[in-house]
Amino acid sequence: MTTQSNLQRLTMSDKEKTLLKEPPGIDPGTADYSDGEKCPIVQPMPTPEDVERVAKNAALKKASPVPKNKVRVACCMSGGVDSSATAYLLMEQGYDVVGVTGWLIKSGSRCCDTGMVDAARVCEQLGIEHHAVDLRELFKSQIIDEFHQSYSRGRTPLPCSVCNTVIKWGALLNYGHKHLDATYVATGHYARVEDTPAGKRLARARDPKKDQSYVLWGLTREQLNSTLLPLGDYTKDEIREIASRQKLATANRPDSQDLCFIPIGTSPQTYLANFIEEKPGPIIHAITLEVLGYHKGTHNYTIGQRRGIGVAHAEPLYVTAVDPDTRVVYVGPKEALLRNELVASEVNWIMENPPSEPFRARAKIRYNSPTNEATVYPMPENRVRVVFDEAQPAITPGQVLGVYDSTDTYILGGGWID
Repeated sequence: MTTQSNLQRLTMSDKEKTLLKEPPGIDPGTADYSDGEKCPIVQPMPTPEDVERVAKNAALKKASPVPKNKVRVACCMSGGVDSSATAYLLMEQGYDVVGVTGWLIKSGSRCCDTGMVDAARVCEQLGIEHHAVDLRELFKSQIIDEFHQSYSRGRTPLPCSVCNTVIKWGALLNYGHKHLDATYVATGHYARVEDTPAGKRLARARDPKKDQSYVLWGLTREQLNSTLLPLGDYTKDEIREIASRQKLATANRPDSQDLCFIPIGTSPQTYLANFIEEKPGPIIHAITLEVLGYHKGTHNYTIGQRRGIGVAHAEPLYVTAVDPDTRVVYVGPKEALLRNELVASEVNWIMENPPSEPFRARAKIRYNSPTNEATVYPMPENRVRVVFDEAQPAITPGQVLGVYDSTDTYILGGGWID
């Protein structure tokens, strides 16, 4: 029975209906990203109350029965063009598609705050159900808090990779199976799930510039068997063209380039200052051991950093190491960044038979770097040692080691660099 209070909760405000039907305009003003990209500020930004209403309405919905002779897919909808096009393409392939969005943060100051509203709008356009899951506490404890703690420990985290494992292929996959009767989960990642004689394997995308297989290293084989990644066979331009032809509300939405929980226009260092205590210490030359200056906290530095070090020197200096225990930041010339090997922990293998003996492979140490030839040595306690044929610059603790096969086609697994 539907009570009056339930009816009130399910009734959309006029503003919310407008948000769902009319794509917001783009203000000429922009906000800087730390990497120099620009984030167009969307006007009007939905208020936290707007986001909450849309999320609660979507969370209250009950999944309809799966139609006969159909296979249901829970499409993770972020409110971006990629996940929107994913839902459309899967519908065209004959799947019964439902949208599901994780409610991750309550804010009104981020580009991605429009995500919940945009996801609902696209689902309405496509005529599919939209469901939401309140994951704010999980996101805070596993993603945001861990981000703070990693910097405190002198590590440079990759929260988007954790989000894939914990949120998309964790909470949302489980929700899709248990509450939406979905056989598969789908996302807008650019990668491919290929059937091979050895079972399903995770392959690079057709478009090497958009390939995102690296951040999917944490998928298990069981999760991979329940995954559809239709964008892996397309380029980004093709996806935008498809979204435009279908007049999807998100067709022209700009790509997100930074972290969704850091306010627009705020650098990671400024953001972290709100959570990590300042602990000043020396900046020491890694080769001469000369004290070159002083810093306000090791969390303001990451290996390979050149700008903003805060010392003047005759030659360009790069951060070569960070020691939060002794409060020392080491700097040196570019060649001081080179290392031939690393150790990674919490290793995950997307292979039928995880390796126990050394093997040749290709490995990469950051999202935008190429893979390089290396020998991988499995170690006890779910760790590996990787020795590169050629020294690599700025191997950074907290980042991901991605291990690919010798043809650079399939990602075999990965781990967290120590």
